[in-house]
Amino acid sequence: MQKLLLFTFILAFTIQSYGQNNSFVDRQLDSIQDVHEQIKLLNDWTGKNYRKSPDEALFYANKCLELSTHNNNHSGAGDAYTRIGLIATRKSSYKEALKNYSLAIEKYNRTNDSIGINKTLFNRARVYTKTGTLNLALKDFLNCSIFFEKQKDSKALSLVYNSIGVVYKKFKDYKKALQYYKKSAKICTENNLTSTLYLSNTNIANIYSIQNKFQKALSYHKKNLDVLKKKPNKYRLAQTYHNIGACFLEMKQYAMAIDYQRQSLQLKEEIGNKNLIITSLNGLSQANYMMSNLEDALTYSQRAYQLGKEIGNIDSQKNSASSIFHILTHQHQADSALRYWEIYDQLKDSLINKESLKQVTEIQAKYEAEKKEAQIALLKKENNNKAMQRNGLVVILILIAGYAGFIVYSYSRNKKLTRLLSLQKSRIEWSKELLDHRNKELKVSNQTKNKLFQIISHDLRSPLASVSGISHLIQILLKQGRYHELDETSQDLNECVTRVLNLTDNLLSWSLNQSGKLPFTPVVIPVKNLLSGILEIYKTGAQQKNILLELSISQNLFVYADRPMLETVVRNLLNNALKFTPESGLIVLGAEMKADHTEIWIEDNGVGISDEAISNIFELDTTSSGTRGEKGNGLGLILCKDFIERNSGKIWVESEEGHGTTFRFTVPNAEKIYVEESISHQ
Repeated sequence: MQKLLLFTFILAFTIQSYGQNNSFVDRQLDSIQDVHEQIKLLNDWTGKNYRKSPDEALFYANKCLELSTHNNNHSGAGDAYTRIGLIATRKSSYKEALKNYSLAIEKYNRTNDSIGINKTLFNRARVYTKTGTLNLALKDFLNCSIFFEKQKDSKALSLVYNSIGVVYKKFKDYKKALQYYKKSAKICTENNLTSTLYLSNTNIANIYSIQNKFQKALSYHKKNLDVLKKKPNKYRLAQTYHNIGACFLEMKQYAMAIDYQRQSLQLKEEIGNKNLIITSLNGLSQANYMMSNLEDALTYSQRAYQLGKEIGNIDSQKNSASSIFHILTHQHQADSALRYWEIYDQLKDSLINKESLKQVTEIQAKYEAEKKEAQIALLKKENNNKAMQRNGLVVILILIAGYAGFIVYSYSRNKKLTRLLSLQKSRIEWSKELLDHRNKELKVSNQTKNKLFQIISHDLRSPLASVSGISHLIQILLKQGRYHELDETSQDLNECVTRVLNLTDNLLSWSLNQSGKLPFTPVVIPVKNLLSGILEIYKTGAQQKNILLELSISQNLFVYADRPMLETVVRNLLNNALKFTPESGLIVLGAEMKADHTEIWIEDNGVGISDEAISNIFELDTTSSGTRGEKGNGLGLILCKDFIERNSGKIWVESEEGHGTTFRFTVPNAEKIYVEESISHQ
């Protein structure tokens, strides 16, 4: 009895709400006598309103379907099925959408409605593309392209060609993707379809960027500047400047990248969208970072971080905090860098909690949608005598309002108590898991601290003691006027300071990596530029020992890895090679692309390594001495091994005592994925 009364209350309220919200459509239907005109009215209304009022549109589309089926109006039924499919697509109910599109095509086939068939094929193919059923998507797109070619429907044909390009891009058949994007662009140019031309040019540029043909990509982004002169759009112009800046960044033309990113930033500030502003600030920060303008890079990242805080964009704050951490690390500001790492870690945890809340909200929304669909189904059955039922139910509600109110209150109170108890239990369990996790982190931190103290006490004190001794010696030489000996003494001082800095960098990176707090941000890296840049840094040190440095790389190779980690690995291995290579020796840096990875090596003709030493070379307790008595503690090689494995590679050594050593490691090859603008179609 209680459930019946509650159901009656909900039903009456829903009927009254629909009667008020959709009285316009009902009045229009009442004024039309011809049922086929009623079907046309319902299809027109749902076609215009399915985006802003999907639930009401679904109700009337089902009503239209019922009328069309009852009166053998197959085209009307096809249109109704199409509307239902569009609504399901917007709700990401792709299985339901595909079913209704297929039913629509069956109805259109009965009346040979070619336009309806091919427009629905296009819509169905878009859903196939979203669900990854690419072969079926391509089949539908190609079928409807033949029809639109015969009809000479330029706008529809340009959209179809763009969509075919999307499918081939997902197949990674970039040659065919370019072919169809360019066909779309040609049609748009000939028929002055500026909006679709902008999209085609952007898609073409994205393909060239994937192929690392940034000069060609740049030319198509610049073509969009001409398109936007004909049909100005401040938002698209800002995005185009941003894309051009991104191309210059990849081409290592950082000054040009900064110029276009600034123009993009100015437009975005005029638009006032802070999320867009943040993307330009990040681009400016990255370009300045690559130019080693660390202060400017830090300023832009900090501004992006503050904007993220203003709009409550946790993901943006997290990314900006990570960028600031990297910049401060390169500036050797360890304390400040660690503070921003803690902010990054907290924001990451916050995003995880937010995602959990989002999942709960989605479940609640799904429940409400299912409940509303059930209510609509009931309304369909009672639609013919809706007015009479509404009046009768209002009278019944007045009589049972008090009793129903008590039932609803009791039910709501019990449900609330149950949910509160469940929530409290979940919080306790979550707190326990959090404490366990923190305890594990504390143990790791203590272990790391003990190892660091051991290294600092043995290996950091020695070069610092040497620096102290050399500084006293310099004072003595100056007082005695022995200036000719200062040059050699200053070189010794420089070597000691360099050893201290290298050891300090390795200690910081190793401790962060051991505690799990070193960020991992893989990017596309040109191998030749990376290796040649590091060779320049060590050229002076090599000249002091009369060692020749060579670079052996036969082609432009790109890898996908964390750049600071990869630089640390190469620097440590090259530094070791300089240590253990005698006067007038040779060191070769090389790289070669394999099937799915690139192999990089550092080869020297130094003293070599014994088989016994090779077996435990990647352990922390390993110690060694260079050709000039340079000390090593093995920390650098441990760091190399950890960083290479974190980048999904492997590292090994080949050596023979007295005949030199070769360290080899692998890194995954690069592959870029560009997100494409979505194509709207009515």
